[in-house]
Amino acid sequence: MKTNATNEEFVLVFRTNIHRKKDVKSLTPLLNGCSEIIKWNIDLADCDNVLRIEATHPNHEPVIHLVKKAGYNCEELTD
Repeated sequence: MKTNATNEEFVLVFRTNIHRKKDVKSLTPLLNGCSEIIKWNIDLADCDNVLRIEATHPNHEPVIHLVKKAGYNCEELTD
């Protein structure tokens, strides 16, 4: 398991327009290749198609940028 210098992990949650397994498959190399992402999954059954990421930092913007660069909508889900 990858961790940062302080061994902290942060859970980041996003609303996306990722609807199909094909979309998840196309994002897999991108998300797996990001060294700051420890683990991720997308709930295709959820109405918000929630992307949940365990990361080494608490910043949502790099993930949003990464997913949008791949052509999908992505916004932070707050409480």
